[in-house]
Amino acid sequence: MIRSLSFDNILNKKYEYIPFSKDFMDAFGKRQKSGAWIVYGKSGQGKTSFTFQLAREFDRIGYKVLFASLEMGTEADFKDSLLGFMNSSKSGMIFWDEMPTYDEFDEYLGKQRSPDVIIIDSLQSLEGEMDVTAKQLIELRKKYNKKIFIYISHVEGREVQGTMAYRIKRDCFSRIEVNGFRAKYISRGAPGPKGFYVIWKEGYERQWLKDSDEPLNDIDYEQ
Repeated sequence: MIRSLSFDNILNKKYEYIPFSKDFMDAFGKRQKSGAWIVYGKSGQGKTSFTFQLAREFDRIGYKVLFASLEMGTEADFKDSLLGFMNSSKSGMIFWDEMPTYDEFDEYLGKQRSPDVIIIDSLQSLEGEMDVTAKQLIELRKKYNKKIFIYISHVEGREVQGTMAYRIKRDCFSRIEVNGFRAKYISRGAPGPKGFYVIWKEGYERQWLKDSDEPLNDIDYEQ
């Protein structure tokens, strides 16, 4: 049944926001502790590094994080990359290198003490491994509306790769484009005052301060 809300219902509704540190708040602004994010970009631009830094930030806050590393697995390269950004976990971060079935995943998310944040790298690997649809993932997001789902995606040109990834992107309120070691907020609503997060300072400066005429304080977001 459709639920009707009055003006006062909307006005008095309370929201829980993610208590980001300054760098993340300046980039992404006040984000709700719920919903879906998508992080997308070409290889070699800092996407994996940003994902680790984002996971570290959620762990610092105290959110329990599930990191499904479907592309890198949990072999030596993944371990080395992870240790480049964090050497311990405050919240008890857990890692998967393969996905269960959709029904098993649904059941897992419904358990007490299940993760607050679910990071899946990547959507393209998830589609092949779990045989899941965009509609099913959106249903999970709605069902577990106190959790944060973060999807990593490859791109073709400047758009996410594949029909499922595109449909998921349309459902995400937080969309982060990674390019030149800069994670830029391109989404619904206003970002933070800076509008982007610097993933790797040296790489960012080489790309944006020396070789580009693009203004550094540009803000690009969707209504």
